[in-house]
Amino acid sequence: MSAVPTVQTLQAVGLKATPQRLWVLEALRHLSHPPAEAIFRYVVARHPGLSLATVYHVLDKFEEAGLVVSMEFHGKRYFDVRAEPHDHVHCRRCGRLDDVHRDPATRLVFVANSAWHIDAETVLWEGLCPSCREG
Repeated sequence: MSAVPTVQTLQAVGLKATPQRLWVLEALRHLSHPPAEAIFRYVVARHPGLSLATVYHVLDKFEEAGLVVSMEFHGKRYFDVRAEPHDHVHCRRCGRLDDVHRDPATRLVFVANSAWHIDAETVLWEGLCPSCREG
């Protein structure tokens, strides 16, 4: 995972380093590809009184500023601090989402008629994570 945004990063994109934003940054440092609800649970366990709506608002601001990207898989929205294109693996049982590091020698190529303009790509691998396979 690339570096999680810092106070300086927030300020560089015009965002004030509020306690709520810093708490969400802390959660992003400790959780891998969390949905907003997981960020909320992480933060509220340490800072009671924070609302889920505030977490969504902070994440929306982060996304607008380019500090995080969101992706939706199976109706659930996940947040990632790694902005460069990369693939993911998703556990069908628990919902865990991790990065997949593609072999640079392997290159998937989109082939379609010339009417398509591709500006992003994502590959989602699915299966069971090690914890779910053992359980």
